[in-house]
Amino acid sequence: MLLGTDGVGMTAWHCAARNGKFQTLQKIYQCAEKKLTTEELKSKLLLGTDSVGKTASHWAARNGNLEMLQQIYQCAEEKLTTEELKSKLLLGTDFVGRTALHCAAEFGKLETLQYIYQCAEEKLTTEELKSKLVLGTDSVGRTAWDCAAENGNLEMLQQIYQCAEEKLTKEELERKLLLGTDGVGRTARHFAAENGNSETYNIFTSVLKRN
Repeated sequence: MLLGTDGVGMTAWHCAARNGKFQTLQKIYQCAEKKLTTEELKSKLLLGTDSVGKTASHWAARNGNLEMLQQIYQCAEEKLTTEELKSKLLLGTDFVGRTALHCAAEFGKLETLQYIYQCAEEKLTTEELKSKLVLGTDSVGRTAWDCAAENGNLEMLQQIYQCAEEKLTKEELERKLLLGTDGVGRTARHFAAENGNSETYNIFTSVLKRN
């Protein structure tokens, strides 16, 4: 019952996280602690994926449910090893290679993006933070920065750039973030122009001049 899935592979835990039902999610976890083994709790609840490879944390990040995401991470910290927390939660990807950070960036959820980054700073090495989170790409070569540009999320772009500026060298910032290309050679500036996002397009122009 706790781990039963619907037609798209979602457990009740996934559904509560996706729809922002905080108290329901808490109750599910309390029941799961009593009924499931530690391994089941880890692999099938906290890290369990639906039919498109998304965990509950992907859905909470995607829909901007900050309180929900905080609860999931708190539960995960109690049960997962540091390596599991890093590789399977913070850097875990869905079937198109997107992390929870990608999901937050794509849908303009600034608070959840900030929280994910804050957790990542505490858990990841500088190299992991740079190469796997800030510059981490999905299956078509897009970073969280690209996702934000494509959807015209100006505030999100500013936040991602600020984070990147703190961790990347000037060369990495320009070559891999500002001018980094996806699988078909498009930069974030292409995405902004393609979708008529003049404000986000102007960010690239001003930042490149500054660099």
